[in-house]
Parts: sequence; structure tokens; C-alpha cells
Amino acid sequence: MDTLNNSGAPDTSFPLITISPVANSRHSWAALRLAGKSPADRDWLGQMPRLFGEFGLSEALGGLDCILPLADPDCLDDDRAARLPAQRIVLLLPLARCVDPAAVASLARLRTRGFRLMADGVPAENQTLPAAVGAVASNGLALPASLVQLSGPHLATEVADPGRFKQAKNAGYAWFAGDYPLHPQPGKTQHGSSSPALMLKLLAMVTSDADSRKIEALMKQDPSISYQLLKLVNSVSFSLTTKIANFGHAITLLGRRQLQRWLQLLIYAQPKSTDPASSLMIRAARRASLMEALCQGVGGSADDQEQAFMTGMFSLLDVLFGLPLEKIIAPLNLGDDVDAALLRKTGWLGGLLAITEASERTPDSDLGGQLEALLLTPAAYARAVVHACGWAIQISQQQ
Repeated sequence: MDTLNNSGAPDTSFPLITISPVANSRHSWAALRLAGKSPADRDWLGQMPRLFGEFGLSEALGGLDCILPLADPDCLDDDRAARLPAQRIVLLLPLARCVDPAAVASLARLRTRGFRLMADGVPAENQTLPAAVGAVASNGLALPASLVQLSGPHLATEVADPGRFKQAKNAGYAWFAGDYPLHPQPGKTQHGSSSPALMLKLLAMVTSDADSRKIEALMKQDPSISYQLLKLVNSVSFSLTTKIANFGHAITLLGRRQLQRWLQLLIYAQPKSTDPASSLMIRAARRASLMEALCQGVGGSADDQEQAFMTGMFSLLDVLFGLPLEKIIAPLNLGDDVDAALLRKTGWLGGLLAITEASERTPDSDLGGQLEALLLTPAAYARAVVHACGWAIQISQQQ
């Protein structure tokens, strides 16, 4: 991966963006949602071909769609449109422009080029969406029958909890954006069929660099852990010529570093279910990969990058186990920097974690200041986010 911090003339032309996941009704990632501070600006839009091409977002999508905000259909002229992967892009347009008779021709032009169009809002009873617009996005407002019958999928935004998710799903939405997986129902433990005590013991052994045979013996005590580990390892491309048949083989071929990373992922692994917890592993994977990339970008050593990866991966354990994070990580004997980041959001790792959490929301001035303090340009940061999303999508498609 390219060095992420400034070298030579800084690239100040790229806008500050964030990329957040959009899930389907089964809680699998269905799309990525791009947000920026100035999507109405033609210069902002002019940088998007770099994001999809040079920065690798088209490849990172892995077959998913990308929701791209567009303030006005006339901003995307034919030249810019030709440099974007139209078949993978859903253009999110202001409702006012979608129902404006003067914009019908421009909307039809974009649809003809292969873009799908989504109105940002539910039209009033006296408003009609043109044929080119096939979906709407809103905060879960009820959809009239005329919209339910559109091609969709309709996007519910600001889905804050599982209750809101259920309401939006019943209202006819098929895509969901928000932090609902991070806010489970009170008193509900998110972890699946493995006991929290056993998983915490396994975590403690991994982080303390215990003997591989002891880790293997512990994993064999739980059929769910055994199955999920071999399933994950066998499904991921490590350029191996043979399938991994048992734990000892997996440990030997992967090496301790890869084993530790996949065990960290395994903590979040869930059986196929309709529970929002099933998406936690992918969110944790994205956080871990982004923190590692940011750490690399500010010149962190290999050991520093491992700590950053672990911090991102463990930052959702409280949601997973339904317990205070301090209680969960107490037996793990993590380094002081990791403890400070997870429990108090302080220290250099705490700064990276704050950026990582902010990357899941619409960008604001605080994010810009945090990047500037680390000498990271918006372009370097965008590359890191694309890299992290790509890895998370790869993980999600191999479950």
C-alpha cells in the first residue's frame, strides 16, 4: 500500500470524504455510501474518477454498489460520467431536483448512461417522481404504494437500533444505513453459540502469545469455534496450494501473525442469522484494517501496526459480549497504549481510533483537524478507507 502521509508536494485537491456501509435485510453489506462536505461542488465531483480508479474503489467494491451524492444532475456532464463505473453507482439526488420538471431530461440522460437514481426524500402526495428515478432514501418514513412498486431498493437512513430497523423493513425499505448493529437490545448478548468465558480465555491466550498447541486444544473444546476457524481459514485466499484440514496444519501454514488476526475475526463470527450481530465482524474488520493503514501512514513500525489492528478489532467487543469493555479486556493483559485507546480514547492509538470511528459518519471539521494533526492529507486518508472497505468486503463475501 502507498505511503499515506505527505511526501513532496501535498495533495490538497482531494476532498474530505467518508465511506460507510449499507446493509440489506439479512444484515450483509449491499453497498457503500459515500459522503462529503461539498458534494454540490463541480471540483469535488471531478475528483471522483480518482477515487474509483487511482484509489481503487471500483475494485474494492467487489460487486457491491456505491451510493454517490449528487447535488444536481447537470453537475455530472458526459465527460465526467464516462470516467465513472456507472453500473456500480447509485446517484443520490435532492428530492427537489428529482421532482423538478426542468430536470427530467438531465435525469433521463444519467439513467441512459447506466446510473441508477435515488431521490433523497419521500415525495409529497402532489409530487411525482420521473421514470428515471427508481428509489428513494429517507429516515424510515412510510412509503406510499406507488413507491413500493418502484424498482428500488429503497434506503432507510439513520437506523439507530434494531427496533428502527424492523420498522423500516416493514415499511418497504430493503437497504439500511445507520449504527443499529452497534446498539443491541438491552440485556441481549450478541455472541452466538460460543460462551463468552471461553472466548475471553482464548483471547487472553492469543494476546499473550501462548503456545500454539494450547490454543489448538482450547479451540477443540467448542465445536462452533473449531468449525468457524477452519471455515474462515479455508475460505480466504492465502495463495495456498492445498486446503487446510486441521488446526495444526492451519497454524503451521498461516504463521502466528495471520493466526492471531483470524482468531480476532473469529471472535465476531456468527452463524448465519437474521440478527444484527452478524454484521459486527465486518465492521470490526474494517476498523482494524483502517487503523493499521493509518498507522502505516504515520510511520508506525510493524509492531505499532499490529497494535493498531488489534485496537480496531477489539473496539466492538463490548457490543459483541454485552459487557463493559473494561471488564472484557482486563484479563487480556494488553499494552498500555491499547488500553488507553479502548478505554479512554487517549494516546496515539486513541487518536487513530477516533478517526476510524469518524470515518463511519458524514465528515466534519473535527475529522479534518484530526487528519491534519497527523500530517495525513484527505487523499491519503481516502486511500486508507478504500483499502479497509475492500478488505472488509472480501471478508464478508467469504463467510
